[in-house]
Amino acid sequence: MKSQTTDSLKLESKKSVSLELYRQVFWDNLPKPHNWINDYENLFSNEEETKLNQIISDFEKETTVEIAIVTIDTSKVSKDKFEDLSLHITRTWGVGKKEKSNGILIAISKGYRQIRIQNGDGISLVLSDDETAEVIQNQFFPYFKKEEYFEGTKAGILRLIELLRKRL
Repeated sequence: MKSQTTDSLKLESKKSVSLELYRQVFWDNLPKPHNWINDYENLFSNEEETKLNQIISDFEKETTVEIAIVTIDTSKVSKDKFEDLSLHITRTWGVGKKEKSNGILIAISKGYRQIRIQNGDGISLVLSDDETAEVIQNQFFPYFKKEEYFEGTKAGILRLIELLRKRL
């Protein structure tokens, strides 16, 4: 019996090391964004991704503000590193126009039940952290609690766009 427990612990330890190595490789070799929506957690259908991309693309053409959405499954990051990864993605992908720092990255993890919105410095001048938190609370969360990720994401994006249109 003791041998089985030891073997189980060794196997769990190897799995843990492998997962951490996989996460580090993902961090070090972030895939290039293929559109405004990068759905690594498969929360959206192709049609939903197309709709979200169109909303963001139209807004970007109108204002130059870039909004990127990334969904991240739990195999790619630990819960305590989720916020760090979202900031790393923002910087690595260069969300927003460099000279304006007008990007927004919305990172979503269904597995960890977390969302993080990273605003570029140019966005922070016109949209406060409290307002961003309100959008998360009032637009994203009500739908996410019902596992309606497309509806929540769309509602959140539309509200951010509405707020930004008034101030830009």
